[in-house]
Amino acid sequence: MKNSRIVNWMPIGLLCLILLHAVVSWIGDIYGWGLNNLFSQAGIRWTVTYFMFNISCAPFAEVMSALIAIGVLTESGFFAAFSKKASLKQKRALSLSLLVLTIMMVVIACMVLLPNAILLSPFGTLADSPFSQGLLGIICVAIVVVGNVYGLSSGRFFSLADTIKAHVSLLIPCLPCFLSMMLTAILKESMIYSNVIPMQSTLFTVLSWCLYLFPFAVQLLYLFKSKKKKIIS
Repeated sequence: MKNSRIVNWMPIGLLCLILLHAVVSWIGDIYGWGLNNLFSQAGIRWTVTYFMFNISCAPFAEVMSALIAIGVLTESGFFAAFSKKASLKQKRALSLSLLVLTIMMVVIACMVLLPNAILLSPFGTLADSPFSQGLLGIICVAIVVVGNVYGLSSGRFFSLADTIKAHVSLLIPCLPCFLSMMLTAILKESMIYSNVIPMQSTLFTVLSWCLYLFPFAVQLLYLFKSKKKKIIS
């Protein structure tokens, strides 16, 4: 599976940024800029001690869940059911999958809107509630269920192997992007440690997420564009 040039070269660029940041922290320490030197004994100890922890700060679970959901939905042929050329079997599968989605939405709504709803916070609010904190998981699970229902009922998924293949269809081609995510997490946490970024501001968090997701967005666009060209040809 080919990757876009941006995805292939982004890890090199991130490695250069990590090295450049370390040099800046060293210079800043010499000239009294209030930076923690990553080349000092304390900096090296911090790097080694928190290396795995820094990597774990990357949103691996969130991104993998989203990729699984998107992969199942696209591989099931769900979107083809909305075309004018959709067969009767596809239309029936679409109706069944939408019915399942409606039932799931009603059940979740009951867990949020009814008195003493179990997905609300202890104070009865959406803020810091299981619903708000697990919203991405709820969405991903709903998409996976809908995709599987459509794929099985439309005949797109013939066996368990087809279903499993659909779940990992986007994970494999996006593996290089996870390398960039790891390096982004290392860069982010080291910038916080060195005081280049004095605090985790909202802007810094947003920029970090953009850097996390950028290679995945590029790779998905590249994959869908390549798939569309194959269909046309």
